[in-house]
Amino acid sequence: MTNKKVAGFFVLLACVLALAGCKNENERLRAELSQTNDELARVREDLDRMTRRMMRLSDDLQVVRGERDESEELVQQLRRPRDTTSGGARESQEEVAVQLAQANREPENAAGLREQIGTLNATVAEQQGTIKEQQATIEQSQSEIERLNKAIAEQQTTIEQQRQAIEQLQQTPQP
Repeated sequence: MTNKKVAGFFVLLACVLALAGCKNENERLRAELSQTNDELARVREDLDRMTRRMMRLSDDLQVVRGERDESEELVQQLRRPRDTTSGGARESQEEVAVQLAQANREPENAAGLREQIGTLNATVAEQQGTIKEQQATIEQSQSEIERLNKAIAEQQTTIEQQRQAIEQLQQTPQP
């Protein structure tokens, strides 16, 4: 019976050691699970934070687009008077040419016509000055539109990068 007791003892010892190994493995797996859950919580926080930031950037983008649209409308409003003034300047120049031709044909009316020509020339000069001012304003507005378009493109790039990061976080396997 001694051999049977010794064999039984070894079997019992092997079972105890196996159970102890399982307990260690179970504790290691629980530690890994806890660490994975902590990491998952951090990833979810990052995802929430990035989603909020993307929403803010989208709001900013809408504001910039609105400003760009307003600037484009302002440019259109500035172009209308410039075009009208430009047409008026052409008409004045044409009138000057007609008056000059008449002045050359009618020497007796030359003094009166020269006075009218002087007035028309002054009007043309004034209108050309107005055209230059309006052109400068249009150029400034176009520069602002370009700046706003660049800001829109940058924000769209940032939003796309954030969207990709969110998609990557969402594709991360969850335990």
